[in-house]
Amino acid sequence: MAASPSAPSSPTATTPAPASTPNGASTPNGSSTPQGSGGTGAPVVHHTPPAQQGGQQVTSKWGRLHYLAPGKFIVGNIGFFTAEDTVVYVAGGTCPDGSTPPDDSKCSIDGLDEWAQAAPHNVTVRFSGQAATTITETQ
Repeated sequence: MAASPSAPSSPTATTPAPASTPNGASTPNGSSTPQGSGGTGAPVVHHTPPAQQGGQQVTSKWGRLHYLAPGKFIVGNIGFFTAEDTVVYVAGGTCPDGSTPPDDSKCSIDGLDEWAQAAPHNVTVRFSGQAATTITETQ
């Protein structure tokens, strides 16, 4: 018995089920082609953006402190705000406002915008939501 031209050449070969696309077109291999595109039949590649890290709260981040706008900064790839109760610990030298830090190196955020813009600072930032609770300069 001869095989018909439309029958698969191997009895064990499987064909994936057609996939449906939002615009209604479907293809056997799951790629989509736009309807009414006039015809090349070439698949259109749709890239899915990377998934957000939803639900994962970042509690701390280390990196170079970058000034973004008044009271807004970036460390690593995390943007954050400062609040009135944000505490800055300096590794040495002076506080952001120019004063000499006490023995525990604890400073207020006064002058932090200018301090971050004046020179590079590596810091570890601890967060509560999108606000920094502490900014600790590292050497």
